[in-house]
Formats: sequence, structure tokens, C-alpha cells
Amino acid sequence: MQYILKLEGQDIPLTPEVAASDQTIRDAIAPFFPDATTAEIKREEADGITVIRLVKKAGTKGNVMQKLATAENQLNPAIVLSWQLKMAEIKGELTLETLLGIQPLIQTAIQESEQWQTDISRAICHLKNCQSMPSIKPIIGI
Repeated sequence: MQYILKLEGQDIPLTPEVAASDQTIRDAIAPFFPDATTAEIKREEADGITVIRLVKKAGTKGNVMQKLATAENQLNPAIVLSWQLKMAEIKGELTLETLLGIQPLIQTAIQESEQWQTDISRAICHLKNCQSMPSIKPIIGI
């Protein structure tokens, strides 16, 4: 019996060993098509050929978009602290003693800003790796 995997407009022949189970198909395809790990697998038999289709499930892009849409409007803590320091400098209140006194605040701002950068980089990477899909809602303001 022949096995054909239909995937994004391509017909990919599979060996009987790979086509033996849904999990072996996922394991074989996942390195090249990450959505295979969550896709629904449908099989159809006709004329001695088993056609296997991967049907993508909705990913987590919507969750990321929802988180971004509901995220609080905040400023990076390092930027806020730098503005405060600049204002203190303009007023002539920025001294070595002041800087030594706010050293813990500076370290906290650096750590929080690094975490922000990590979170933003992760979100951007995740969004870039998601499959695009048409919106069901009109985009207002463009």
C-alpha cells in the first residue's frame, strides 16, 4: 500500500513504517513543520493509496495577541530611572552621595529591564514563528 502525506500543497510519499501511526508521522514531520505536533491527522483510503492530511489547529498566536492587547501601558523601569536621574542633574541635585544611595534602585531597574527585554524578544520570536491567518475583524485605524 502507498502512503501520501498532503501537507501545504505538497504530496510527500511516506514509508509504511512512518505512516504506521499518527505519532510516527508527527515525529517524522515535526522538525520541518512544527505545527505537526498539534495538528489533527485524517486518513482517507482510495485505490490502494492512503492519503494522510494534517489539519492545523489554531495555535497560540491569539493568546499572545490577547496578552499584548490587554497589557498595561508601562514604561521600561530603566528609562523611568534615567529620566529621574536627568531631572536631578538638571536641578543640581545629582551628587555622588545620591548615586550611592540609589544603587539598589539602579540594580533593580537593570534587572527588570533585562526581564522586559527577554519577554519582548520571546513574544516577537513567537509571533514570527506563527502561521499568518486572515483576521475575522476589520483593523481600524490603518
